[in-house]
Amino acid sequence: MKLSLPLICLFTTFIFHTTVFSQSGEGKIEYQRGNKVAAVIELPYTSNIVEDAIKQYMEKKGAKSDRSKSFDVFRSTHLLDNDPEMCDVHCKVERKIEKDRESSVVYVLIGRPGENIGVRTSEDRFKVNEAKELLNKMAPSIDAYNLDVKIKLQQDQVKKAEKKLLNLKDDQYDLEKKLKALQEKLAQNKNDQMVQTDELTRQKDALSVILNKRDITLGKSSN
Repeated sequence: MKLSLPLICLFTTFIFHTTVFSQSGEGKIEYQRGNKVAAVIELPYTSNIVEDAIKQYMEKKGAKSDRSKSFDVFRSTHLLDNDPEMCDVHCKVERKIEKDRESSVVYVLIGRPGENIGVRTSEDRFKVNEAKELLNKMAPSIDAYNLDVKIKLQQDQVKKAEKKLLNLKDDQYDLEKKLKALQEKLAQNKNDQMVQTDELTRQKDALSVILNKRDITLGKSSN
């Protein structure tokens, strides 16, 4: 079976799907009119995908998010499964467009439960390393989430294509029924034409007989 180029590309994408993640680093992010030290990583996905994937990842850890200062805040969270200490994870995803390609830059700040990070100094490095480790652990999960979204979208496309094919087959069945009915009508019409042709011939012959009789009668009358 010969595969078209788009299908070959699609199969190649899924078979050889290996993402090389850049490791997280450090950067500065504005928080309440001041720059704070944060863990940062860039990922080759749209901001919507990354935000949803992070929420899913953190919810699996039992954390619920709320929105504060343009950050998603996951409060009272255990960074590690066996870690007794709880923290607030402040996460911001920024959209990045470069050469018509969209990626996302993720910033993470970790605070003490209920801490107002806005009053931190610009050099405060509280749990920056832990934030970097958290981002590194998140990256494969975000990749898996992105792939799941692609699979679902492709499954939807398959369903749409299947539905369209079924509709076309239904249309074909209806058209074939109509064609058969038209062919039967056409055959009947041809048969009716033959019958009517014979009837016309008989009527013409009858008319000729009557006309001949008239001519004969008029001839005798003139004599």
